[in-house]
Parts: sequence; structure tokens; C-alpha cells
Amino acid sequence: MSARDAGARYAQAQGAAETCPGFRVGKAAEGLKANYQGDDLKAFNDQSAKIYEAWQKVKNCSRPLDPNPCRIMIQMSCQSAAAEIGPGGTAVPDLIELNAQ
Repeated sequence: MSARDAGARYAQAQGAAETCPGFRVGKAAEGLKANYQGDDLKAFNDQSAKIYEAWQKVKNCSRPLDPNPCRIMIQMSCQSAAAEIGPGGTAVPDLIELNAQ
């Protein structure tokens, strides 16, 4: 996986863990950054920062007059994260784990 793609998935895991109930960063995500050095590490960090910022915007969405679009955006983002990077994910499985409840 390219450093840029890995950075995006790493931030997706972080963002989902902070935004989606019952999610936490998986062990597979924790080790991603260690695979890159030099320019690749810079690409990883740059892309990670962009994706994390997008997740922060989703998490902090505020529409006092109509909160439904925010709820829908959060639900769709969480569903996508679970499908792509959750247990058995289609893109990079196990970057997020489900908390035992």
C-alpha cells in the first residue's frame, strides 16, 4: 500500500474511533506508520492530516435548525469505515475494532 493510502486509512481509523460509537483503533492501524520513512513518511503524515481534518468536520457538524443532515453524515461515514476498514473490511480489514459491549 502506498504511504499516501496508508496515511488515509490510518486517519480514517482514528476518525472513526473518535466519532463512531463502539469503534476503537485496531492493532493493525497502530503499526501502519512504522512502515514508512523519509518522503514516504511525509506523504503518510500529510494525507493522514487531511483525512483526520475531514473526520473532525464530520464529528463537529452543527446545524442547530436541522441536525438531521449531521446525523446522516456521521452514520454514513461510520458505515463506510466499518465496511472498508472494520473486521473483514473490503479495503484494509481490521484497522478498526468493535468494542465489546
